[in-house]
This record gives sequence, structure tokens and C-alpha cells, in this order.
Amino acid sequence: MKVAPLPQDELERLAALRSYAVLDSAPEVDFDELTRFASELCGTPIALVSLVDAGRQWFKARVGLDAPETPRDIAFCSHAILQRGVFEVEDASCDPRFADNPLVASQPNIRFYAGAPLVNADGFPLGTLCVIDRVPRSLDPVQRQGLAVLGRQVIAQLELRRKLVDLAHARDQALAGVRAKDVFLATMGHELRTPLGGILGLSELLLEGPAGAPAAGGDDLRAIHRAGTHLLEVVEDILGFAQLELDQPRLRPRPFDVGELLADVEATVRPLLRGRSLTLKVARGPAPIVADPTRVRQIVYNLVANAIRFTERGGVDVTIEAGEGTLAVRVRDTGIGIPTDKLALLFRDFSQVHGDHEAELRGSGLGLAISRRYARLMGGDIVADSEPGRGSTFTLTLPREPG
Repeated sequence: MKVAPLPQDELERLAALRSYAVLDSAPEVDFDELTRFASELCGTPIALVSLVDAGRQWFKARVGLDAPETPRDIAFCSHAILQRGVFEVEDASCDPRFADNPLVASQPNIRFYAGAPLVNADGFPLGTLCVIDRVPRSLDPVQRQGLAVLGRQVIAQLELRRKLVDLAHARDQALAGVRAKDVFLATMGHELRTPLGGILGLSELLLEGPAGAPAAGGDDLRAIHRAGTHLLEVVEDILGFAQLELDQPRLRPRPFDVGELLADVEATVRPLLRGRSLTLKVARGPAPIVADPTRVRQIVYNLVANAIRFTERGGVDVTIEAGEGTLAVRVRDTGIGIPTDKLALLFRDFSQVHGDHEAELRGSGLGLAISRRYARLMGGDIVADSEPGRGSTFTLTLPREPG
């Protein structure tokens, strides 16, 4: 028996084979079908997809043979991978290379063997698609060509399988990254919100002062409260944007009254009016809707807080307008306004439309972008109309019922 020599590029060939992560994998129907077709095409009782590893040949698919692998030194496929065409042995019992081979002398009693090398795109032979019979014979030209074609299909399936494995690995890494980001966002949200909430709560208590007495250091306390409120809004915007980028949030629509929600928002933004000569008028009255109240409140708060922030004199007016199947919340202010050529930038991520002289009014540049995304997720939208020096109007429109 003659043992096949190792290919000159054996180390690189083995590395290429293992890059497919296919050795010792479970049976797969695509390889099984190609192997069965090779058996039928060539009229042989045995057909194999054999991958030649360092010390064995392992069968990815097999027809007519129970053994999952055999030693490499007795494998016919070890000789076949040294060829570039179909390797054929018509009668192994008469071939000095194989006559005393255990696979010839005993089970499975090989007499005929033909193997098409499985050569990948880089030129490395990974193994063979082979057919085996227990009687001497040969392939006709059609069978020989067909076996070569099926071998190329096996390679195509290996390449596809590797891409799918890589994609699954990339998906798992991405999901792990998303989970890590979720944990980070939750942790940072807690770590940032908790101290900021304490600062705001304490500054509010100090601003109230003893009953009937003005708070000492009122201007400084108001500055601390404004700065804390501003920082908390920036934190909320950044965390909200990150969550939207990670995954589309699940909306939780339910019936609620927008009029009651506006009253709640009004109470929340009232502290922003301290020390400022502004009026805030908020509509009253029932306005039923089915939507996600948490997201609607977030949007309306953002619109009203922005209106207050960018209005020095005059006031902010919040109204509700019913349409056919829709409900609109309109926030008008008498603030600094927005130039027409910058209106299109309002809803872009991280965009700022005001100049450096208004830097103290700036937020994260995310609030309106996040608000519009949530509005559109609920089937609505936000539009803006503004005139420099005369104020702005932002309109949130939502369907009365989810689409």
C-alpha cells in the first residue's frame, strides 16, 4: 500500500479547511442531496463528501457507508486531492497503490473509486466528492463531467455555509453589543438621573425658603436650578436617542385624555418660569385619544420647555385642535424665532439652529429629532412654522386611534 504524500502547501490547506468550521458538524440536507445525486448519477452504492483533515478523512455526507471517518493514510481521497481533475481507480485490487489497503482487503471491499477534488477559490483542495463501488468499473464521460460539476456545487455550498456561519457570528456579536449598551444606558441613566434629581429637589426646597420669607441667595439658587434642569434634559435626550438607535422602542398605546396630560406637563414646566416675565397658557377640556401617553408627554414637554427656553418676553400658548380622526397639540411662543433657511435643520440629529450668542439656550440638539421619531412611530408628525423675532409654532398631530 502506498501512502499519499502531503501537499506542499499542507499547512495552508489545513488552515483553509478549518476556516469553514465544518469538521464534525451535523448532517445538512444540501450536502446529503448532492451526495445522493452523485450516487445515482454514477450508479454506485457508495458516495461521500470527504474532507481530508490532518490525520483522517471525515465525511460531511455519506450514502451507503456507516463509518463517519477513516484514517488518512489509507484514504483514497488523500491521493485524489493531489490531482486537479477527477481521480479514478478502476480496480483497486489490481492497483499496487491500493491492493493491500484495508479498505480493499476488507469492508467496504472497495474495487472502484472516483473522486472529484473540492478545490476552493484560493486553490486549496479540501477533500473530494467521491463515488465507490464493490466491483471494477469506470465512469463514462457524462458521469465523469457530472461528478466534477457536483463537486463544484459542494464547494459552493461550503462557501455559502461559511458565510452563514460568519453572519450568525456577527449577529451574535452585535446582539452582545446591544445588550452591553442596554446595560450601560440603564446604569448611566440611573447614575446621572439620581444626583441630578437630588440637586433639583434641594434647590427647589431652598428656593421656597421658610414660610412667608424669600429664599436667601435666590438668584444663585435659580441659576443652580436652571443649570440642573438643563443638564437633566440633555441627559434624557442623549439616553433617549441612544435607545432609539439601538432598537425601535415598543409603543404601549392606551386610551387617555390629552387635556389631563397637558395639565400635568404644565405643572412640570412651571419651575422653568421662575424669575422670568412670561405667561404660560395651557388649554383645558377633554380630548380623548388612543396612543402611548408616555411618549406623547415626552414630546409635549419637549415642545413646551423649548418654547419657554427661547422666549424672553411675552408668553407660550398651548392649544388642542380636533380634526377628522386626528388631534393636534399646538405650541405657540413669542420668542426669538428661527430663520426660514434653518427650519429644515430642526429635526436633524445633533443640529443647532441658534448662534453662539444664544449658547446658554442650547440643548443636546436631539430633543426635536427624538420627538419627531416618536410622533411618526405613532402615525403622526411634528411640523414647525417660525418667523425670526416674532416667535415659533410647533404642531404635534396624532391619529385619534392607532393605524
